[in-house]
Amino acid sequence: MPAGFLFTLNNGSSKKDVFTAICSCVEHGYYSTLVNPKWNRYSAAPLTSTLGDYINMKPGDNVYFFGKRRVYGIGEIVDAFGTGEGAFEVSKGSSSPEFVPAERAITTINKTDRTERWAIIFKPSPLFFFDGIDMDDLLQSNPGAFRSLRTFQKKSFIQFDDEENLAFKSALIRMNEYYLQNAEAGKTGSMQCDWQSTVKKLSHCFNSGPGNPAPIDLTKLIASSSSEGSVNREMIVEIALLDSLKHQKPNAVSAFGSWDYLAHQVAASPFKPIDYMDRIDVFGYRWIPGYEGSIISKYLVVEIKKDAARLNDSSVVKDYDQVMKYVDWVCANYAHGDYSMIEACLVANSFDFSNTSLMEQSITRSYVTGHLAQSHTWTNLHFIEYRAHDNGTITFERM
Repeated sequence: MPAGFLFTLNNGSSKKDVFTAICSCVEHGYYSTLVNPKWNRYSAAPLTSTLGDYINMKPGDNVYFFGKRRVYGIGEIVDAFGTGEGAFEVSKGSSSPEFVPAERAITTINKTDRTERWAIIFKPSPLFFFDGIDMDDLLQSNPGAFRSLRTFQKKSFIQFDDEENLAFKSALIRMNEYYLQNAEAGKTGSMQCDWQSTVKKLSHCFNSGPGNPAPIDLTKLIASSSSEGSVNREMIVEIALLDSLKHQKPNAVSAFGSWDYLAHQVAASPFKPIDYMDRIDVFGYRWIPGYEGSIISKYLVVEIKKDAARLNDSSVVKDYDQVMKYVDWVCANYAHGDYSMIEACLVANSFDFSNTSLMEQSITRSYVTGHLAQSHTWTNLHFIEYRAHDNGTITFERM
């Protein structure tokens, strides 16, 4: 089953202006977040976080648009340039802080002083319906499935998992069932999307201009942020881990295992003001082989520290306590009380286990399953050391 991405377009102040902007975006079959052209200490965190979202995009993932309380869809990300990726660099090297964006945008969609660094191409799947669904109606259609949507604020777009994506898709298809069953009505009830022409136009621009569409390359970003084996921001490790697991790099798979779904900055606290919500650095799950799309085997919880882990008994704040807070949250809200479904990892640049007598009790959980009330003990927290290298890569090793 695919994941999904909901993009917000709020051009203009009226519903008509927003709807026109969405139709224009769908017509091109092209989306690129407009970002600050300068990558400095003020914009570094938002740009790095946005890059992490693009890394998670895969061909086949669904696309939706939001504006003025309504959600429109349904699209599907395509691998337009044969890179095997869902997202691509608008210009080769645009994932580097040193990259200077071109003055002109690749498409005519971008008419602001902001710029495009990463983009996707998408097609209707099966149609992009004119009739969107009101946000309240969407939430009421399957309340238990919506997690990410309820924390959608101050972002250009959000990622959601298979269950939430199915809820999005189901609500839109039920609303537009008539257009799916009637071919002629479908033509009048859906937006035009000529994504193939956009691919041709982009290919021409790339061939005649500086650079070609390329898979996202993190090497220059990592190299510019690293010193003596560590990096200056935790989110650099975060996106490097997402990229490594997505591409099944051996050292990452050896340390973390293989995962079918990955996301970052996933809300992990009761509903409260968005700015105060706790977030899991990396969250994921894997399917039981042979039951992909229907039965989840394990959930992944990862907390990342860019420096040495704080494990010492005398430390006021201990990093393993933060990991376990997220483990408890995932157990209650995803695993239905079954800790055996969770694997947790604390990632840091180094670990010192010489004075950690209090840790064993803190990272252990006792739980009961079954009508026979069988008791179990959970100790599935792993400690993983990361190392940044001069060639712009980050490797991981389980301690």
